[in-house]
Amino acid sequence: MIEFVCVVQEGCIPENIREDLANGIVKSCNEVLGEDQGPIIFHWREIAKGLAFRGGYPSTTSQVKGKIPDGCSQEDRELLMRKICDSWSTISGTSDDDAIIGIRDATWQG
Repeated sequence: MIEFVCVVQEGCIPENIREDLANGIVKSCNEVLGEDQGPIIFHWREIAKGLAFRGGYPSTTSQVKGKIPDGCSQEDRELLMRKICDSWSTISGTSDDDAIIGIRDATWQG
C-alpha cells in the first residue's frame, strides 16, 4: 500500500483540481514503482489562512508526504519525487518552489 498526505494552504489548491493532482501522483508512482504496489490512498489536510507563514508572509506552499513500500532505491525515490513535483506544478499552475515533496519507507519510524 502507498499512502499520501497532501497538506495545502486554504485558497491555494482548489478542491476541484485535487482529484487531478491525485491522479498525477498515481501515474508517477505507477511509472516509477510499478502498478503492482497495491492501492494508493490519499488524505487531504487544509491549513486555514493566516496559520502558516514562509519568509514572514502567508504561505502558499503545499506539502506532499508519501509512504511507499520499503526497498526503493535512492535513484528511484528521487525520480518519483521529481515526477510528482512536475505533475503537481503543471496541474496546479504553481512553481516548483510551492511544493515540498517527501517520500519515506513504510516501516521508517522517524
